[in-house]
Amino acid sequence: MNNNIETDYSKSFNEYVYNAIPANSVCLDVGCSTGNLGRKLITDKRCKVDGIDLSSRALEIAKTVGYQKTYNLDLNYFNAAQLDTKKYDVIIFADVLEHTISPETILHQIELLLKENGKIIISIPNVAFVLNRIKLLLGHWDYKEYGTLDRTHLRFYTKGSSVNLVKSCGYEIEKFIPYFQFGIPQRFQGIIKLFPSLLAYQFLIIAVVKK
Repeated sequence: MNNNIETDYSKSFNEYVYNAIPANSVCLDVGCSTGNLGRKLITDKRCKVDGIDLSSRALEIAKTVGYQKTYNLDLNYFNAAQLDTKKYDVIIFADVLEHTISPETILHQIELLLKENGKIIISIPNVAFVLNRIKLLLGHWDYKEYGTLDRTHLRFYTKGSSVNLVKSCGYEIEKFIPYFQFGIPQRFQGIIKLFPSLLAYQFLIIAVVKK
């Protein structure tokens, strides 16, 4: 995980993740950075939000925008016992799991922090996005400061492998939404859903613990 908070992620939040979270939820924002998502949830949806991040400086800012408990943790060594026994309605992984060594370990551990019928919400980039395919065909695989080929990404997912990740960790997927967040008119979202593996820049997964 990147300890530098001066990134694209510290200046925005994922609207698809925001829209998926019910009002008045008790949330754990994993990889919360400076808390832009949580601030919106707190002010507009009256949620209660805790956060986890590697950057202590980012967490200080998150506290000022309304986060309650914050945990300065490296997710690569995550253990649910590091947190209080508090349970959550929603646990959020907004473009986070791809930065970790073992997403499977984290998803197994985080189940202990979910309320009964609680949900995990995951946003994850699609490495098979059409532009990545074209660039790779031409011999290019160039890491960037952010985006699908963020230089801090340790894992890469397609539609199939992202679904398998969640299911293999004991969750049942309620919704799978392919999307392109940046500047695409709503009328084109239907086309993305027809060809999700090719045209989706990211996937949104909403899941519950399998009973």
